Amino acid sequence: MRALRTVLSALLILAGASLIALWAVSGVVVKAVEDGTAVHAIAERALADDVIVDAVGDAIADGALDALADAGLDLSLLGLDDVVRSAIEGAARTRDFRTAVLAQVDDAHGQLSAELTAEKREPGPLVIDIDPSDYVNGQIDQIPVVGEAAPEVAIAPVPVEVMDAEAFDDVRRGYGLIELAQRWALWAGIALIVLGLFVTQRLRWFMAKAGLAVGVIAGGLWLALRWWGVDGIAAVLPGGADGTAGSALVRIVSEDTVAMLEDRLSVIALIGLAVAAVFLVVALVTRPRARTA
Repeated sequence: MRALRTVLSALLILAGASLIALWAVSGVVVKAVEDGTAVHAIAERALADDVIVDAVGDAIADGALDALADAGLDLSLLGLDDVVRSAIEGAARTRDFRTAVLAQVDDAHGQLSAELTAEKREPGPLVIDIDPSDYVNGQIDQIPVVGEAAPEVAIAPVPVEVMDAEAFDDVRRGYGLIELAQRWALWAGIALIVLGLFVTQRLRWFMAKAGLAVGVIAGGLWLALRWWGVDGIAAVLPGGADGTAGSALVRIVSEDTVAMLEDRLSVIALIGLAVAAVFLVVALVTRPRARTA
């Protein structure tokens, strides 16, 4: 019975320490969604996809030519439509255009974050509507001959699908689990450690072991993050990197968020190890000494 209680206490400590480390990770992820960092990262990855960028370029070029025709400048009659189309499609592949789009994403991050966190939402892709008017007018102005004759045009917003329906539904479900962990994992972890305190037979060493467990697990996640990136942490979540929570983590976390995760995990690890060291000293000092004859 004594051995069983010792093993059960150790398991409770490990489970509690794991939940505390999970709380540290989930808190950073939730903050990234709330402040727009996550949505920015999702859009940035989408705009790095040549297929998406080409589709955006085509849509913007079509809208620009239609808007110019409606304004009375039909470039097809002048044989200049291909020139303008090439210029606009080429501009959509530039860093400046990507920066302009991401600025719009940052401005609308609250609306996009609301879609990610909405309790009830019809299954569908994550779509960002971008207004290319200012950027396109600037590009047209730089085209010889056309720029001088072209009026300022207003182009209808262009929808950009930055995540398909299946992937976005996975991310939404995964984020729901991460948000749940951010709310309750810390308290659940502490509760399990306290339960382990009541179960254990060795009270003197309990806090040192609990602190060590927190330090080792948080430190291990920090090392995994440093060596293997977000995939290293996603791999240890239930279901692994392909699971619901792991898939959401990989898609939401950006380079900025990785730095925040490293900072949070290192702090938790240091606190755990400091607690372990303090209570180890206390346990050694208060240990009963053998009586001498």
